[in-house]
Amino acid sequence: MPAAPTTDGKRGRTPRLAVALPDSTRSWVDQVAVWTSQPPAATAASLIDILADLLRVELRRVPLSIAEADAISHILGNDPRPDLTVSPLRVFVEASQAFDLAHQIPGGQSSYAAVFGIDENALLEKLRRLGPSADLALRLAIAQTREPAGNSTRSPDAASVDRYRTVGMNIVDTNPEKS
Repeated sequence: MPAAPTTDGKRGRTPRLAVALPDSTRSWVDQVAVWTSQPPAATAASLIDILADLLRVELRRVPLSIAEADAISHILGNDPRPDLTVSPLRVFVEASQAFDLAHQIPGGQSSYAAVFGIDENALLEKLRRLGPSADLALRLAIAQTREPAGNSTRSPDAASVDRYRTVGMNIVDTNPEKS
């Protein structure tokens, strides 16, 4: 594995990370190491790089408006750490439940359509089509963009677009109508 740039920009040793792999994962890494003629540690590092690239690609395939991204951030914002479970429909289920709850509480929270200016059904359809890796990529990206409490329903602006794009999200409208 080539030397990575250090914080001062000079080439140096790649920072080390020690992990304990479950037996089944370690066995798989060992098999891939044999197939690729690499040491297991280099193979594990390569596989992690590949996973990061795959998640970035999956995230870019999810076009969202800034208002939709803000709504998803609000929905997922109650959990300080993203769940790393890979399963389909996680974001869809959470969004669907949040939308239903907002509509059922008399005198309670306004609908997400009213608060964020989104089409709830259109967003649910986008989320329904996400595969497990895109779902995980979206949850991880949203976790990286968390704002302090109270700022999640602010009007879309350039800073919000930059915040989402910085983590690789595909924001399709940079000048949406303000609600």
